[in-house]
Amino acid sequence: MLGLVLFSSDSYGQYDSGQKTATSALLTVTIRLVDSETNEPVSAGKLTITDAQSQQMLTPVIDSLDQRFTLSVAAGTALDFLAAAPGYVSTRAHLSSLNAPRQITLKLLRLKPSVLTIKVFSMTIRQPLTSAVVVITSRITGKSERFDLPSGRLEQMFAVPDELAIQISAAGYTSVTRHLTIDVPPSGKLYELDTQLDKLMLGLTVRVVDNQTGKSISAVQMTLTGKNGTPTVPLKTDPATGLSTADVPGRGTYQLMATAAGYENFSRSLLLEKEQNDMLVTLIAKPAVVDTKSAAVSETIARSVATKPFGVIEKGKTIRLNKIYFDQSSPVLRPASYAELDQLVGVLVQSPSLRIEIRGYTDNQGDFDLNTKLSRDRCQAVIEYLIAKGVHKSRLKAIGRGPLDPVAPNNNEDNRRKNRRVEFVAF
Repeated sequence: MLGLVLFSSDSYGQYDSGQKTATSALLTVTIRLVDSETNEPVSAGKLTITDAQSQQMLTPVIDSLDQRFTLSVAAGTALDFLAAAPGYVSTRAHLSSLNAPRQITLKLLRLKPSVLTIKVFSMTIRQPLTSAVVVITSRITGKSERFDLPSGRLEQMFAVPDELAIQISAAGYTSVTRHLTIDVPPSGKLYELDTQLDKLMLGLTVRVVDNQTGKSISAVQMTLTGKNGTPTVPLKTDPATGLSTADVPGRGTYQLMATAAGYENFSRSLLLEKEQNDMLVTLIAKPAVVDTKSAAVSETIARSVATKPFGVIEKGKTIRLNKIYFDQSSPVLRPASYAELDQLVGVLVQSPSLRIEIRGYTDNQGDFDLNTKLSRDRCQAVIEYLIAKGVHKSRLKAIGRGPLDPVAPNNNEDNRRKNRRVEFVAF
């Protein structure tokens, strides 16, 4: 390899040369372009040959089949070579002086793409997230492409440099965005992006109120239970605000349970989907329990009252008002109710020590809270009628129990009609 120097902007080329005996004043040089790894001829290769002294460009004879370039020049000529081909690194070579025929092989280095490998894991279990989704946006072209990662892994190749914004997400997990600059040197470059995603925590805020007064109840115990195997989530109550809060591990259906002294237990299924979920819980006060054995019961209160329209009225005995009517889904009393209510007014006037609790009920159709409010409002409408007729409000109490305590299964309209009722109890 006499007098031949190869060079390029990225790496030095490689060459082979052979020497033959000179047979004339003009010497022949033959150049082949081959792949540096396979030694196979490089298709569509181009070779530029320049006289190093005069800078004159010389035109070789081309054998396109074998990618051979042949040129005859005077002895002692210095030559510069520039070899190029699509998908290869351009290579330069210099022959300082041609003193004999030469066969030269220029080996071209194939361009390799850069490779980006993205792996997505759960931070809690260090397992690949099979629900992961990656969106790659080129900040140069503005083009975005979405990829589903069933194995939690993505591999992408880049033939040209790029500036990337990479958004990584998975169902039930927080999302992250990463920025990455991709370089593409001749030999390519490997990029690895390992991403850990946190479980998505949803916020839950619950306010618990009394169904009669609407005032907050702070002395309440609440728990939230998810699917089988999911740990119970406790709710913490702030005494200053009366609000209970919890961080919930992901979207889904949960069972909320609340208990407080003096109130019916509460349980409801919740579908939590938003990042912040607010809920109002209405607790129903338990009915007053009359202790018939207690000596502290006021002697001024009659133990029983015999009446014509309602029979014997006793403490704790439930008596149904059969002819009380309201407008549809409304607390407005219909005039057809007045006759029976006037009979009740007469009983209360005749028995001034008698105090009663009006209880209202609905069927189980519709929203629980709305039904409870409707039953309470209807009881209040009855009480307001009695007060307007001269009964003192201290002798009256309203309890709306909504769909609780049904007297028949809510499986048909007749039974549901039975459950929509107004009763009173002496206390």
